[in-house]
Amino acid sequence: MLDLDRYFLEFEAETARLAELARDADVQQPIPTCPGWTFEQLVGHVGRGHRWAAEIVRRRLPEPIPMGEVVVPAGPDERGEWLIEGARMLADAVRDTGPEQQVWTWRKDRSAGFWLRRMLHDEVVHRFDAELALGIEGDLAADLAADGVSDMLDTAAILSRPDIGVSSAFAALAGTGESLRFVATDADHEWLVTRSPAGVTWRQGHDAADVTVRGSACRLLLLLNRRLPVGTAGVEIVGDRAILDHWWSNSEF
Repeated sequence: MLDLDRYFLEFEAETARLAELARDADVQQPIPTCPGWTFEQLVGHVGRGHRWAAEIVRRRLPEPIPMGEVVVPAGPDERGEWLIEGARMLADAVRDTGPEQQVWTWRKDRSAGFWLRRMLHDEVVHRFDAELALGIEGDLAADLAADGVSDMLDTAAILSRPDIGVSSAFAALAGTGESLRFVATDADHEWLVTRSPAGVTWRQGHDAADVTVRGSACRLLLLLNRRLPVGTAGVEIVGDRAILDHWWSNSEF
């Protein structure tokens, strides 16, 4: 994980980048990496998530609350400011409540700071959604991308467990010992993932695996979030590609 100050800094920066895209885009622009979504729906999803998480943190809630409906402002400048306002609400809630304050989350980490990190990585991926839709080649610092890979694998570990009672595509990632190794070529990170009947587990490690996937941390992040296809340029696959294909096909939110 990165330090807390870095999460605050990157969260503000990512929101500013998405807000700038939101100001200039046609709200009816389709988002190919989120089938069925328009730019307006993408912006609404991000802004609503920020406000929902901010409410959980601000009220120090021990249980989840329904995610309220939102109306994305029609004007381009207002859209950008609306996004920035929601992000500021969450950042202020974490600061005021204290990042170690216990609140509801859907992971083992019950700290208010969890929501800052989680919403940052959610926004990173959706900023790439917006850029891909607009034909813009985005970028991301390698260490932040690597942290996003870890965050995504934490999500897979939770959603693949058969005992949580949540219906999701990730449940198909439970396996019989199949292993995947993801190697970041621009950061000192390797993730060894194992599929067992109890779900997915992962750890940092250099052990051999059934399939090894090498690429920049950013490309690995986008691949794991299904924003790049298996076989995309700049990603090397060694071993049983079918295991990676299966992962990609069964990791959709």
